[in-house]
Amino acid sequence: MVRKKVEGDEEQRRAAAHKAHRAEEAPSARNVTTGASKQRTHRAGPSARQDEETPAQRQGKQGHTAEAPAPRPQGGVGPAESRSPYEGRGRPAYSTEHEQVFRALVTAEQQHGGEAVSLDDISRAADLPQDRTRNLVHDLVTVHHLATELQGTGAADGSRFESKPGR
Repeated sequence: MVRKKVEGDEEQRRAAAHKAHRAEEAPSARNVTTGASKQRTHRAGPSARQDEETPAQRQGKQGHTAEAPAPRPQGGVGPAESRSPYEGRGRPAYSTEHEQVFRALVTAEQQHGGEAVSLDDISRAADLPQDRTRNLVHDLVTVHHLATELQGTGAADGSRFESKPGR
């Protein structure tokens, strides 16, 4: 595959990439890479003229300074970012509560003829509060890979769960 040509020698590009890493930014955010970020945007339609230069055509040229992205608002100003309720929990080790919820999942599945079950069913069978059960089931799905979450299957919260075969 042919490498994309960008002005400047390899050492200049490498130094710019190292500088971006030291500033804890991606080199592509600073437009110092030679990858897809350097591809020109396409001009289509009758209004596109050959002699007009698009801003993307200057990227990668020596002396071109990319406009810095606007700084992110601090202190709760601006739209709230949605955060996962599982953020910051890490990768919890398999515990006795995980075992209790996994057994409840399998039992509930058997009671429903092998069909996927709702969080409510698992919570009831495990005799645990629903919010605690939700966290433990999430761990079984994402960390321990013992269960699968099926989206949009008619449950009130939109999710149903099933144990993985052969476990």
